[in-house]
Amino acid sequence: MHGKWEFYRKDGTLMRSGEFDSGKQVGIWKTFDRDGKLVKETNFS
Repeated sequence: MHGKWEFYRKDGTLMRSGEFDSGKQVGIWKTFDRDGKLVKETNFS
């Protein structure tokens, strides 16, 4: 995996977004609740 990725729940709502570099998570990854509200940011520096 490489570049920007978005992961969705079965109901179609965005669950998580971020970037991969050669298969590794890099930068800020954001996690959202079912209403689209940001609930978590994780830094994979």
